[in-house]
Amino acid sequence: MENKKIAVRYQSRGGNTKAVAEVIAKAVGVEAEPIDVPITEPVDILFVGGGVYAWTIDKSLKTYLEKLAPENIKSIAAFSTAGGMSGTGKITAIVRTRGINVCEETLPVKVYLRNHASLGGKGHITLSEKHLQSIKEFVKQVVK
Repeated sequence: MENKKIAVRYQSRGGNTKAVAEVIAKAVGVEAEPIDVPITEPVDILFVGGGVYAWTIDKSLKTYLEKLAPENIKSIAAFSTAGGMSGTGKITAIVRTRGINVCEETLPVKVYLRNHASLGGKGHITLSEKHLQSIKEFVKQVVK
């Protein structure tokens, strides 16, 4: 992370995306914060993610992405959690319309219905060793 300013923001209903964001944040030495915490100074890399609900990202995440200040974000690295599909393409499509660079690497984490918000999940999941390895590899690729 040599001299790179990095931030991690997430949108999470049931705790899955928050758990992933926390692993990313720990790996880069920052704190994971929800999307209602603004980016107040320029960052080189913003890791940003959210859950996929009914085949799309949450409206609050969409609004957040549409309001990002391109002059404060050099590059975005997208991640998502879902039962079966990825939300990273929806995140990157919105960010590109804002003129913000998007990292080639994305991280769609398949958690299936574990702790899913629509089923009443409101806790913190335990990610599998396979999930943890994928997250760490994603971070390594993004910050290199």
